Amino acid sequence: MTEIFSYRETDPDSLLPTWSPLRVHSLTWQPGWDLPALLDEWEHRLTGLDDTDTAAIVTVPSHETTNALPLIHHGFAPLTVIAERLAGRSAPPRPSDVRIRPATHADLDVAVELNMHTIRYDAAFGMVTERPNSEEHLRSTYAEVLDRDHEAMWLAVRGDTPVGMAYVDMPSHALWMERFTEARPFAYFGHLGVRPDSRGTGAGSALVAHVHDVLDRSGVASTLLHHALPNPRSTPFWYSQGYRPRWTTWARRPALRTSPGVSS
Repeated sequence: MTEIFSYRETDPDSLLPTWSPLRVHSLTWQPGWDLPALLDEWEHRLTGLDDTDTAAIVTVPSHETTNALPLIHHGFAPLTVIAERLAGRSAPPRPSDVRIRPATHADLDVAVELNMHTIRYDAAFGMVTERPNSEEHLRSTYAEVLDRDHEAMWLAVRGDTPVGMAYVDMPSHALWMERFTEARPFAYFGHLGVRPDSRGTGAGSALVAHVHDVLDRSGVASTLLHHALPNPRSTPFWYSQGYRPRWTTWARRPALRTSPGVSS
């Protein structure tokens, strides 16, 4: 039986705290649940927390709109979405003067730098946090990606300058997301980032079009990704590329409410 209430402490010496708080309290969605009653019970369980580097999170099917009001009344906000693109569902790339090429180990510094731009941008939207060791752990993570026996990372290059980067976990590396899709095989779009001065130039669209072509030719049936719902760029961009919302993560950060909410 799935545990409804759970708690996770993140290893501070890892990359994961860049994407989430150090301590996460979770309420796991189950069909037919009585969400208002569960949220009331959860409030009692969380009473007394005084740690700010925490979050309470609930991930629900995006189409289950009846969940919204109880969550809002308990101080939660929708922060991230797991979106899915089915094979063949794509948008034509915008005209762009970039060329796309596979990344190599010689590009490791550039790949890390491009992702750090994204981390600093996404930190404004509630779940991402730049940590003192974020850059170090990105470097080791991307070194592993570049060691894979298939292409998994690409650069958008304008002239001689890399201006964007994308990487994908192909099916053999994406199994950690298997509960979020029924399609098989599936991949996970791990990162898309463009230099701040190149946003809006078509570099991101060119990267995505290339990645989708690789995935479709590889027989991947579905591609999942996370995007920040409050980010004014993410939602219109990803949905114009053929993605649709499947799961929405509602979060309260810190986990304990700091002001009274409305009774649900």
